[in-house]
Formats: sequence, structure tokens, C-alpha cells
Amino acid sequence: NGISLIIFAGIVAGLPDALFQTIALVENEQILPIDLLMIVAIATLVTSVIVFFERAQRRIPITYAKRMVGRQMFGGQRSHLPLRVNMSGVIPPIFTSSLLMFPMTLANLGVPGMTWINNHLQPSGPNAWIYLVVFAGLTIFFCFFYTAVTFQPVDVAENLKKQNAFIPQVRPGKATADYIDRVLTRITVGGAAYVAAVCTVPTLLQSEFQVPFYFGGTSLMIVVGVALDTAQQVESHLITRHYEGLTGPTGPRIRARRS
Repeated sequence: NGISLIIFAGIVAGLPDALFQTIALVENEQILPIDLLMIVAIATLVTSVIVFFERAQRRIPITYAKRMVGRQMFGGQRSHLPLRVNMSGVIPPIFTSSLLMFPMTLANLGVPGMTWINNHLQPSGPNAWIYLVVFAGLTIFFCFFYTAVTFQPVDVAENLKKQNAFIPQVRPGKATADYIDRVLTRITVGGAAYVAAVCTVPTLLQSEFQVPFYFGGTSLMIVVGVALDTAQQVESHLITRHYEGLTGPTGPRIRARRS
């Protein structure tokens, strides 16, 4: 996703300044060393949670019907339909952040009523809980909205039917589409809760310790999520072109296979 890569590059480019600012805060004793260790530990924990959920998926078993072509039997293989827990990726927090910046823009332009709204939508201060609740609500909404737009169970069920594939104990056609939609809705509930938690909980840490925003959950999720997606896409292209993967049993490498 092009916009995600642009935002990813902007966050990574500003990361050195954030590190230097944090070191300066420690040297000026505005942040205690024990607090810095806590920040690093929480950032590591959040990163691990992001990696786990971004790679988590629900695999729906699929069986291909057997058919005779001449004297040969084809089909009968078993596969699966992978559904990611976070189907929407990093798009929901990006949309939410952009939408919450809109009142600030209108307030700077002097639009009546926008100043009050902008003052109550700040990630820090006495009204921070309002910002966090609104941010979490919008993020959950965009998770469901983006998933519904980009993934169509009806089309998936139709493609499975055309390929003589079916889900065991589920009738082809509408029943398959309803089953996939039901499973997708359930895992999206967990995925949306994960995205909202990752993007809001570290904001409390940022407000408490006054660390640079690059340590926020939204920034971490964008950086880790885009890095994982990019690595998977490069891996897919390498495998398609008969190259070995980026990571293997002997360590990371990129090397062409010999025919």
C-alpha cells in the first residue's frame, strides 16, 4: 500500500530525533532510568503483540471435489482459506488519525465551534480519555468498514464453486458465503479490539512519561505492520520467480536456485 509506505518512511526518518530527545530527557533527569527501562519493555511487548496478531490467521479447510478427465482422476486435494485476524492492516488507525486532525485544521481556520471540539480531542491533558474513547471507537468502525469493502464472502464462495471446491459440511453457494461472513465477523471483532488497544494503551504511556510520539502504539503498529507486509510481498515475488526466501533454515539470504 503506497500511502502506508509513505507514512512508514516518515516515521522511520523521524525515529533518530525521537531517540535523541529521549536520551536528552534522561540526561536532564526529566525521565528516570527506571522509567526508560519500563518504556523500552512496554514498547518491546507491544511490538511482540503486533507481530503475533499481524501473523495470526483463521484457516478454513477447503476440499476440492474429485472429477474424471479421461481415465485420470483429478481433485480430492485439501487446502485452506486463510483469514487474517487483522484483515484491515494499518489502514484504520491511519484513517482515524487523519479524521481527528480535521477539527484542528478547522479550528486553525477560525471555524466557529471547532475550537471547543479541538480542545476536547487532545491525547493529553484532563480530557485525554475523550480522545482515547473516540479514537478507539473510530478505529473499530474502520476495521469493520475496510474489511467489508476489501473482502467479499460472496465472491469468494462463487470462486470456490467455480473451482469445484467446498468447505466440509457446508453447502456451496449462499451457505458458504454466510459461513465465511460469520467467521470473518467473529475474527474481526478480536482484530478490531487488538488494533484499538494497541493504538490507545501506549498513548497513556506517552501522556504519563512525556515521551516522543514515535513510541506511540499507532506509530509502532504502522512501522511493524508495513514492514511485515512488505517482507511478505517480497517473499512472494521471490518464490514466484524461483528464488529462495528471505529467511531460511540457515539464516537470511537471497539467492537464486540452480536449475
